[in-house]
Amino acid sequence: MGSNGGGTLKFLNRFDENELLNAYRVAIYSRTLDNRIINAQRQGIIGFHTPSAGHEIPQVAMGMLLEKDDIVINYYRDLTLLLFRGVPVENLLDHFLANSEDFSHGRNMPDHYNFREYGFYSVQSPVAMHLPFAVGAAYAKVMKKENGIVLSNTGDGGTSTGDFHAALNFASVWKMPIMFVIENNGYAISLPTSEQTKAPIEKKGEAYGIPGISFDGNDIFSALEGFIKAFEYVRTQRSPILVEARIYRMGPHSTSDDPKKYRKDEIVPGSSDDPLVKFKEKLKSLGILNEEFDNEIKKWATEDIERKLEERMKIPPPSKETIIYDVYENPTWIQEEERREWL
Repeated sequence: MGSNGGGTLKFLNRFDENELLNAYRVAIYSRTLDNRIINAQRQGIIGFHTPSAGHEIPQVAMGMLLEKDDIVINYYRDLTLLLFRGVPVENLLDHFLANSEDFSHGRNMPDHYNFREYGFYSVQSPVAMHLPFAVGAAYAKVMKKENGIVLSNTGDGGTSTGDFHAALNFASVWKMPIMFVIENNGYAISLPTSEQTKAPIEKKGEAYGIPGISFDGNDIFSALEGFIKAFEYVRTQRSPILVEARIYRMGPHSTSDDPKKYRKDEIVPGSSDDPLVKFKEKLKSLGILNEEFDNEIKKWATEDIERKLEERMKIPPPSKETIIYDVYENPTWIQEEERREWL
């Protein structure tokens, strides 16, 4: 399907000013939360995080086009998408803090979310391992004659895995209503995209009969234009598509990574190349946003996150009993015996 350029005014006919402003608000909130989580990790409050700065624009664009019946089987850098689809920040903070309100009782790594009630399913650590699962979810939708499609995201490094190719092959053969989104941030941890794959990512589906589309994921209107075409294709054709959103990871792969060891920052947060700054300038040019309102949004995000983090930090850790939860519906005699020994 090729590449496409960005537009602006034509999107005002499809998305009103409040929708665009809400997308910006979510993007700012996500960046603020992301920075606070990184600081919390440096302070020893949480153990780990995979930052998402630079990924906000394609994720709010996806959020604007997803429907209630759609399923998202995402990867660990999709914080903005979770927030856009309504996952409460309290639930996210409980997860990061591994307190007693955490959905997994503190047993999952941070960023390995599972919010089924919001249409998200468990994140897998191995790169692209979740893509075949996503095809299975799409297959279940077809078999059950359910509405909606499946969207599954991964990074550029995921396209060099066997799971990626197996998923695309099965999705094509079975003609599944699934969108594979590659958030190409330029690096597979420390390895530049150019060194881990030579084929253009948008063309990697062609061998399986899957069309591809690529666009500038740093620009909100380019991202919307690309995703509108992609969503329309999957919904009308009930067939897979491969989408590449070209972005830049501003910061480390994870809080265990030091990007200064292998690169110089090409895009610095807050600079004119920062996609959130570009988004702000577009909204200002359309008369939707001004500096005063922008400052209010950022102040609100900072204060709201800080207040909620302080609240969630007061929640105690999971009780010892939770160590045997979620194994069997009814505890076995072995578990009961172990419980008596441990507690």
